[in-house]
Amino acid sequence: MQTKTKIIHLIGSLNPGGVQTYILNISNFDKIHNIRREVWTLYQKKGLLYTEFLKKNINVSACQIIPADKNWRPYFLWKWLRYFASVFYFLRLFRKLKISKPDLVILDEPVRILTQFFVLRLLNIPMIWNIHAERSLTKNKILFKWMYKYLLKKKLTIISDSKYILSKNLLYMKNCLYPNFDHIPIVHATVNLDKFLSINKKFNINNRKEDSIIFGSIGRLNWAKGYDLLIQALYKVKEEHPNFYLKIAGDGPYRNMLENMIDKYYLRKNILILGELHYNDIPKFLLSIDLYVQPSISEGSPITLKEAMASSLPILASTAGGIPEIIEHNQTGILFENKNTFELEKGLKKIITMDKSIRTKMGLKARKSSLKHFNIEKTAKTLNNIYNGALNK
Repeated sequence: MQTKTKIIHLIGSLNPGGVQTYILNISNFDKIHNIRREVWTLYQKKGLLYTEFLKKNINVSACQIIPADKNWRPYFLWKWLRYFASVFYFLRLFRKLKISKPDLVILDEPVRILTQFFVLRLLNIPMIWNIHAERSLTKNKILFKWMYKYLLKKKLTIISDSKYILSKNLLYMKNCLYPNFDHIPIVHATVNLDKFLSINKKFNINNRKEDSIIFGSIGRLNWAKGYDLLIQALYKVKEEHPNFYLKIAGDGPYRNMLENMIDKYYLRKNILILGELHYNDIPKFLLSIDLYVQPSISEGSPITLKEAMASSLPILASTAGGIPEIIEHNQTGILFENKNTFELEKGLKKIITMDKSIRTKMGLKARKSSLKHFNIEKTAKTLNNIYNGALNK
């Protein structure tokens, strides 16, 4: 019997996010490709998706020995320990990997990534750096360039799910990575398309008016997602088009500020923040809205946007990050200039006044595009080839 390829993903946590969903999706084909997958988190072992990983037979482990919560007591000891976090993490990761003996390690999130590079090179373990974030290496670029040139080149494979994200991270690496990035594979984080077919109205708006439109969005409530700009734009839109609703599924540090903005602009009857959605409730949420909005200021290649497309929803999205690589303007959605509230307002008005049949066609084109570009079976096969290439470096 052929031995399974043991792959470990190093990520931040098991809370809902694009990386976590991506791993859960591709793991559906692990049996076909003879892969045994594990996930190692930086902090807590358990998170909101812990049971979902266990259902997929993905072992979960935590590497960090310092508590993530700054409310941990005594606080002065926590703060003191944080200064030595990299050293503790280095020792813990080195020991665990030496015992575990994986065939391949995938770095999926930019958390202590230079420490991970160094440990993996010391142990001579093949690695893949899957670049999802716009700022995976905001610091230590010179150190990484040196590490790549002298330590990593033979053992590191780089992939990304966006040309834009790749160029933002590695523009300073051109001389090391050849004149351009054409040789680096772009592998889109895919969607489990079968999940977005059944109809469920769990999140319906009560007493909805017949001529109203329901916008929806999923994301962490922080500065990068641009929900403050969306609320400002909707306040202006309401003067001409009062019959709309917006449902935001997510939580985060900006929640109180956003709730205050909703009250300030008298939008409490129009806007509802639902909090964090369970992984399995996302298809139900998407099927309860008419249109998906992605007002991001900073973005990678958001998987929730791809899930909205798979749900046959027309899209209104900013040009942040890799979004223009996903949405075809005026075909699968409408794009507006990033960080531009006026353009967002225009986009909202355009899609509200658009004939319903045109919006429906736009949504069907979005679904067709998702079937073509985000097919999970094809992506799993592509990734398996990349894994084999990394193992044979």
